Amino acid sequence: MGVRLKLLVATSSAVALRIGGGGVASADSLDITFESYSPGSINGQNGWAGTLGTPINPAIDQEIVSNTSTSGYPYPSFGAQSWRMSNAYTDFAFGDWPFSPSLHDEAGETNAQNGGVYSGGTRQNHFEVQWDFASQTPGSQQSGLQISTSPDRGDGARMSFIRMRDLSDGLAVEFVDYQDRPPFGSVSNPSAGCGPEDNFVLTTVASELSRTVPHTVKLTMDFVDGPRNDMVKVFVDGQLVHVGTSWEDYYRWCTESGGGVPNDPSADQPRTVDSMIFQARTGGGTAPPGTVAGHGFLFDNLSYASFSTNQCDERHSDGDGDVDSSDGRHGHTTFHKHGCGHQDADSVQHTDADQGRSFQSTSVDAAAFTTAADSRTVVITGTGVDNGLPVTFTMTAVDSDGLLPPGYTLVLSDGYVFTGTMVSGALSVL
Repeated sequence: MGVRLKLLVATSSAVALRIGGGGVASADSLDITFESYSPGSINGQNGWAGTLGTPINPAIDQEIVSNTSTSGYPYPSFGAQSWRMSNAYTDFAFGDWPFSPSLHDEAGETNAQNGGVYSGGTRQNHFEVQWDFASQTPGSQQSGLQISTSPDRGDGARMSFIRMRDLSDGLAVEFVDYQDRPPFGSVSNPSAGCGPEDNFVLTTVASELSRTVPHTVKLTMDFVDGPRNDMVKVFVDGQLVHVGTSWEDYYRWCTESGGGVPNDPSADQPRTVDSMIFQARTGGGTAPPGTVAGHGFLFDNLSYASFSTNQCDERHSDGDGDVDSSDGRHGHTTFHKHGCGHQDADSVQHTDADQGRSFQSTSVDAAAFTTAADSRTVVITGTGVDNGLPVTFTMTAVDSDGLLPPGYTLVLSDGYVFTGTMVSGALSVL
């Protein structure tokens, strides 16, 4: 369960969408305040439409509304106009729900699928989005009200999920990711990633939020090549409330998504994102008749961007277990490396009783992570002591998601080499 927020006073304020800073390049962004929109349906206004420009379903209860002194919406930060939407109408469709305007540059993993027509531009590895939402009836609960929104490429191929609800004790925010649990899926055995142990996981990340003030939700997505390593962070009212993953492994391993094709890496790939889809899915619940028609949530200050960042600080590798060398020796290793640069908490230890060796790192200086179709590799370098004498070291670990025993190599500057596999314990490169 995520961090529980209980905000009963007007503490919410707009949190600027940060674009720029160290390691950021080629930013593409949109800021939408709805001030220049015409009252009525958002369909066809400034790029809002269904899939590939088709019309938004007119049955959906949504419109641009005025924020005036007589309208009853006490939200100065929303300006003169906002976008209102409810779940008075729901269905299971995708293509005719409102999609926001597309960014010029899509975001996703290197081999993510954009469908050829849904998104394009220069592929970026980072996407972030932020919006404000508030109750259209701040004085009372709208029983059953729920609206979801997701980063998307424009056809309903959602890569994450946020749902906003109005519950008896206040407003709530929910997050859903897809979690591939052991045994992990792989290109040669994708069904292992879409088994009974794998599923979409719902987490309530904020609850008991006041109905009388707007709330700000921010989602950041780092797309890292390879399975099970995308990082999604959820912020509510400026606080980091949850860290999860994307829906990448649903598209890789589940046949209903178009993936799950054995030995075909081109089919087993996640999707790109360049916009947001707003929905009231039937599965989330339809509001009781007459409860929210013409009401619902107000949305404003929508901002989103794609850009590329140095993601190495999101990578990590850990190992602790017995290792057997290719020439029959037995050893034990314990290591931890977070990111690519020096971290004081990083360490590498290795013992080899057969040769009377005991190595301990004194400084883990750098790491390089690489990803292949069915494996991930880290190469770690630094300095240490071998039987009390100073040496430099290079350690290599290969994580093949259980298809092969984890690979392990340690090379020391005094001529010692241990190359083999981990035979017990655990090793991961993410």
